[in-house]
Amino acid sequence: MKILHLLSQTHLTGPEVYAVMLCREQIAAGHQCVIVSDTLTVSSTAEYVAMPIHDRSIVSRLRNIIKLWRLCREREIDVIHAHSRAASWIANIVCRCARIGYVSTVHGRQSKRAMRSHFNIYGQDIIVVCDSLVSHLQDEMGIQNATIKVIRNGID
Repeated sequence: MKILHLLSQTHLTGPEVYAVMLCREQIAAGHQCVIVSDTLTVSSTAEYVAMPIHDRSIVSRLRNIIKLWRLCREREIDVIHAHSRAASWIANIVCRCARIGYVSTVHGRQSKRAMRSHFNIYGQDIIVVCDSLVSHLQDEMGIQNATIKVIRNGID
């Protein structure tokens, strides 16, 4: 399987460490992994592609959607795994257009804004890192029609 891990970050974060560890295990299992992010601080054997995912301007978001769609098509990506709110926003659109699989991991509480309460950017398959995030997504964010699974750091 070809898996693209998508992050939005300009400095070292927990989701980066989580994604790199996950890539390590996925590569060991025979999968191919690509990490797309603003920066990548932790060393990884996965291919890294720099892209300004954190930039929220509509022009940058549109450019990122187009670039990511092309990358998925060129590399024959099977699934995008988004690890942040900005990454989820972009991945949701790319995966619908490219008709590829989509999973997201929510690593922490999300602030409630009008658009997020009416539109689930995290997709139908959501991973959370602790039990309290399940109720947060369902009760506070209004995400009801999705499969939400708790997966604590199951690697190390």
